[in-house]
Amino acid sequence: MRNDDGIATPVEMMYLLIFCIVAVLFLGFVGRLHAAGIQVTNAAQSAARAASQAASPADAERAARTSVANSPLASRCEGGAGVAMRWTPSPTGAWQGGSVTVTVTCRVTNRSLTGVWAPGVRTVVMADTQPVDRYHR
Repeated sequence: MRNDDGIATPVEMMYLLIFCIVAVLFLGFVGRLHAAGIQVTNAAQSAARAASQAASPADAERAARTSVANSPLASRCEGGAGVAMRWTPSPTGAWQGGSVTVTVTCRVTNRSLTGVWAPGVRTVVMADTQPVDRYHR
């Protein structure tokens, strides 16, 4: 019988090292995807608030687009952030007293999320609704 000195241990350690590297990359990916979601949520909330303070639906659309364009989200999104605004009139049909919903869409490359080469993109979409101030002119 041969005397076994535990040669399998370095091979097992190599598997453990590979597993740890993959786990760290995965956690980095998930963390950065979450951070992108938070940035999109913040941009949607800011845009909806800016739109709700506007005097008309046309002004609200401009305010929402300007708010998103001035946010740090513009540099994260591939091709820029998409902004869509929808408003619901008040029971009397007026702008004041209604609500405005702004939806922000951001396409983020997987490479920016993982830190290493990775194909594909992720689309993060968030919406926020704010009431239009009934007494704001």
